[in-house]
Amino acid sequence: MPDVREISALDAHPLRRDVLRRGVGTPNVHYPQDDDARSFHLGVFEGPALVAVASFSPASTHHRPGADAWQLRGMAVADVQQRRGVGAAIIAEAKARVAAAGATVLWCNARDTAIGFYERLGFSVYGDGFATADTGLPHHVMVCDL
Repeated sequence: MPDVREISALDAHPLRRDVLRRGVGTPNVHYPQDDDARSFHLGVFEGPALVAVASFSPASTHHRPGADAWQLRGMAVADVQQRRGVGAAIIAEAKARVAAAGATVLWCNARDTAIGFYERLGFSVYGDGFATADTGLPHHVMVCDL
């Protein structure tokens, strides 16, 4: 069972930089939501090493008008840890936390290369794809009803 713990946004920055902004000169990996007191950040540890991170904050989505929704951002798993269940463990913990707080929806802007991962965890694709300004990579909105 992966060791999932709450971490700070600053703790998440190195993996965000290494995994999500690989090849970008001096990327900004601080999200505005990092400063929201309601946000939380989860990490998976293997021994002392932080090997996966994700951040969660309250944010509505037009795909579920009026729903108590939370957004997942900055999901990053070290290359050697991918396909070992650490990302799924973070999502399971986050779903439990936000559902306990009354949320009915968890959503994200998923890279197209990660769509299968999120679908296996109960998310569905909504709308047309788009490329993000910071990476230029194709993404889709994905929504999970809790």
